[in-house]
Amino acid sequence: MTDAAGEGRVLTEIADEECYRLLGSQSLGRLAVVRDGRPEIFPVNYALDGRTVTLRTAPGVKLAFGSFSHVAFEVEDIDPVTKEGWVVEVRGFAEEITDAGDEWSVHARGSAVEPWVEGVHDHYLAIAHGEISGRRISRSPG
Repeated sequence: MTDAAGEGRVLTEIADEECYRLLGSQSLGRLAVVRDGRPEIFPVNYALDGRTVTLRTAPGVKLAFGSFSHVAFEVEDIDPVTKEGWVVEVRGFAEEITDAGDEWSVHARGSAVEPWVEGVHDHYLAIAHGEISGRRISRSPG
């Protein structure tokens, strides 16, 4: 790929461990769910705990369509000037985190997800043990 200035770019795969490190460096991503048979994508803030992506929002919003279903979650950091950066995607099954007293739920609800919007945000979803992949775009060598 060559841009208007004639500079070439390459797309390379990112190893899983680096994908998790990059995912942990951000706090805003996009969640894709299926609502009434149609895909919807919307921004959500999140926290990464090990290999689990935890989302938190108010009950009754679009995240309800992600509960107990297959979802995709994407985070990116691409500089529009240099046209360099990365994108990481997690695909998996989203589980609603209840207020039950089991160890996993208590731990997940205690994650560092701080909602950016004011209000009551006691609806939690987790994408645990999902498949992760990433791509980096950078200048071509030489």
